Amino acid sequence: MDLLGLLLLLGQDATPPATSGITQEGIAVVAAEAAESANIFANCAGWWDFMATHERAAGRPASAEQFKNLGNGAQTAALWLHGQAYALTATKPARYGTWLPMVAPLREGAAIRAAAMAEHGKIDLVRSELQRCEALLESQQQAIDSIRKDSVQRELDASTSGH
Repeated sequence: MDLLGLLLLLGQDATPPATSGITQEGIAVVAAEAAESANIFANCAGWWDFMATHERAAGRPASAEQFKNLGNGAQTAALWLHGQAYALTATKPARYGTWLPMVAPLREGAAIRAAAMAEHGKIDLVRSELQRCEALLESQQQAIDSIRKDSVQRELDASTSGH
């Protein structure tokens, strides 16, 4: 299953992912794919951080800020995926930040790997990794949009629950 399919299966709305009709084995497979995808996004966050550092050093602050934002978005997508996987079997809610200790080290490690590759002139590897991350930008945006939609829905639910 591709990442976009996984995001759609996990349910991009304000309710927890629907699991009716899916076997426990199927849920386990989806959760494992979500965790694997989360790790990919966490690594991409580091690659975008590397680009932000590179652009800042080259005197391009606007580009640096754009790459920093892409890194933050990739981290957010990673946290969202962990949250969606958890919600498949959870009995109580959890905040996205719960998974930050799993995501942040991957982000930092990827940024260091990228810098080391660049130092050693492995530009083709750097370019390849960045292209892989660039290919995920649409899915990354879908995760962010889902979080925004969830936030709006919670706000609406809270404002109408008292009436």
